[in-house]
Amino acid sequence: MRIAVIGLGFVALSDALALARKHDVVVTGPVPERVEAINAGRFPLPDLTLEGYLAAHDLSLRATLDTAEALKGAELVLISSPLSQDRATGEYQTVELESRIELAHRSCPGVPIVIRSAVPMGFTNRMRAALNARSILVAPEFMRESQSLEDALDPKFLIVGDRGAMGARVAAVLQSSAQRPGVRVRLMGAAEAESVKHFSQAYLAARVAYFNELDSYALAKGLNARQVIDGICLDPRIGTYANNPCFGFGGQRVPRSTAHLNTAFGDVPAHVLPTVARINNARIALLASQVMARAPRTIGVYIPGGATGSRDPLEALGKELQSQGASIRTYSGDQSELAGFKAGCDMILAQRITPELADIRAKVFSRDLFAAG
Repeated sequence: MRIAVIGLGFVALSDALALARKHDVVVTGPVPERVEAINAGRFPLPDLTLEGYLAAHDLSLRATLDTAEALKGAELVLISSPLSQDRATGEYQTVELESRIELAHRSCPGVPIVIRSAVPMGFTNRMRAALNARSILVAPEFMRESQSLEDALDPKFLIVGDRGAMGARVAAVLQSSAQRPGVRVRLMGAAEAESVKHFSQAYLAARVAYFNELDSYALAKGLNARQVIDGICLDPRIGTYANNPCFGFGGQRVPRSTAHLNTAFGDVPAHVLPTVARINNARIALLASQVMARAPRTIGVYIPGGATGSRDPLEALGKELQSQGASIRTYSGDQSELAGFKAGCDMILAQRITPELADIRAKVFSRDLFAAG
C-alpha cells in the first residue's frame, strides 16, 4: 500500500518508520533540512531503539518537500500536525491542520485521511461536514516522545474513530506496523476517539499530581516518601506504574489536554480536572521553599533534552527561585558545557537522575525516588 504521511515531527516519523517495513511510505513537510536528513537515513528521534531498527530492516521510506507529489497515488493519508493553543482560553489553533486535510481531500478523493493529532473534541465531525467527506477520521496516538518508535512498533492498543468498514481498514493498516500480533483495537465514534485521547492525558496528569502531592506531604512532615509509595502501590487497584514523583508534569501534550477539557466541560460540573493545574503550581511553590532553605549560592537547572517552554516544571521552578533572589544557571544539553555547569553550581535541580550526574549526586536536588531501582 502507498501511504502518505504529512508531518515531520516525532509522531509522523515514528508512524512512517513503523509502516515502511510493509508499505511504500512518503513523508512530507516544509522543513528542507529535515527532509534532507531523512533521505540520508538520519531520523531526528530520541528513541534508543532507532539504530537497531534501521539496521535490522529494509524500509521503503522517503521524504519530500512537495506535499502534492507525496499525495499522488496515495491509498492512505496520515496527518500529524502540531497544534498551538491559546493559553488564556484553551482554544486550539487548527488552521494549518485544516489546510492539510483539505489538500489531502482534494488530491485523494475517497481515500481515508487519518488525523493523528490531538484535535479538539468535535473537530473531526466538523471537518467531515465542512468537506462533505466521510473519509476523514481520527486515530489518536499514545506515544511517549522519548520512546515514540518503540510505542509505534509495540502499541498496547489502537483507537480508531470510525465504526464502519473504513475504520476497520485503517485499524488493519496500523496493526500491520506492529511487531507483535494481537494488538487490541477499539472502533468508536469520532468524538469518542477524540475524547479518549484527552481524558487519558488528563488522567496521567492527575496521577502525576497525586504522587507529587504525596511526596510534598512527606517532604513537609519528614516522612520517607519512597516507603509510603511502595506501600500503597502494593494495592493492585493502584499498581506500581507511573508512581515516581517529579517536579511537576510538563511538556506540551498533557497540559494542553487538561486545559482543553477544562474549557470543553462548559456548564457540565467538573471538580477533579480544574484542581490538577493548581496542584502543579502548589508543588512548585513547596519545592522552591525546600531549595531556598538550603541557601545555595548558584542553582543549576538541568534540562538535558532542552526546555519545552513555560510549561516545563523545571523552568517554572527556576523562575520561582530567581524571583526569590537565587542565581540560576541552565544546562540544556550541550555536552561541551556540561563540565563547567556541574563545577559552577553548588546545587543542581534535575527531574530525573541520569548517569552523567552520578559524579555529583551529593549536590543534585531531585524527587526521583526510584532512580536507583
